[in-house]
Amino acid sequence: MNISQVLQFEGAMDSLIWKSPIEDFNTTSQLIVDETHEALLVINGNACDLFGPGRHTLETPNIPFVQRIINIPTDGKTSFPCKVFFINKVHQMDITWGIPGEITLNDPVYDIFLHIGMCGNMNFQIADSRKFMLKMVGFRDYFEADEMVSKFRGIIKQYVKSYISKIMNVRKVSYFDMNENLFDISKEVKEQLKPIFADYGVDVLQFFIESITVPDEDFNAVKKAKEANTSRRIQGYTWREERQMDIAETFAGNEGTIGNVGGAVGGFMIGKVFGGNIADFTNDAFKPENRSNANSSKNSQNTTSAACFCSQCKNSLTEDMLFCPKCGARQAKQCANCHTRLLPDAAFCHQCGTPC
Repeated sequence: MNISQVLQFEGAMDSLIWKSPIEDFNTTSQLIVDETHEALLVINGNACDLFGPGRHTLETPNIPFVQRIINIPTDGKTSFPCKVFFINKVHQMDITWGIPGEITLNDPVYDIFLHIGMCGNMNFQIADSRKFMLKMVGFRDYFEADEMVSKFRGIIKQYVKSYISKIMNVRKVSYFDMNENLFDISKEVKEQLKPIFADYGVDVLQFFIESITVPDEDFNAVKKAKEANTSRRIQGYTWREERQMDIAETFAGNEGTIGNVGGAVGGFMIGKVFGGNIADFTNDAFKPENRSNANSSKNSQNTTSAACFCSQCKNSLTEDMLFCPKCGARQAKQCANCHTRLLPDAAFCHQCGTPC
């Protein structure tokens, strides 16, 4: 039996925690700690002393020769178990993390739900060895960096999702623009994660989000919406205005829609879409006063062709005026046969087909 033993790190260089196989050693045993590690002495299940680099003489209740006598009642088992754990203090670089497509967020620009996945890497160091052992490792024989990242995966996912959701919804940033801001996003997420990791004795030195991805079907849906939006912007109208123009065309082509609105209202609605305030024409068409005005306008047109007013400012006009002299709005002509207001550039009446 050795009177005194020598304990030093002999594990894998990348291990965060390594327990020496020498246990229940006698007092005056020698502990050698290198510059890249700290050593935690555990006696009777208690984390007693933390040792830095150098040679240290250990004091334990295990006394040579006397120990045999003390262990007789326990059938040779020591009454004072002791262990040494080596903690790696080297900066851990390029430790990868990943979140598959488990985060569902709504793209605020194109109003499409996306299944977002993310991946990246982080650099960290064990800052508080005792806290790390007690709260994260729990006196395991060894512990690797990948295991630590796996334990923190849920926390990383929660904070990354929360921050990216805030950026997309509050700042109205589309998925297509997220990858352009990954550096700033990574810095913000790191600052939120630092106090969480510090509570387990870990110092987050750097945190990077390398890419934000979506499945092909989600990407194609956003790409299609982006192309349609670009096309509308080039042509000078929005998605809402496109829908309003569809409604206007439906009114113009269906006489009798909503009572007698189809024929009379359809014409001036089309004119309003292409020559006036496109954002409000749909709402105006359904107002009771406009419906009654449309009916009365149609009746007056059937009785006389002399009464003519600007569709924008209601200024009195003559039938030969193509533009209002007061507000400049372009005016629709009137069919000589059925007195329906025509589109500004119409060659035939859209109600009766009479040439203009």
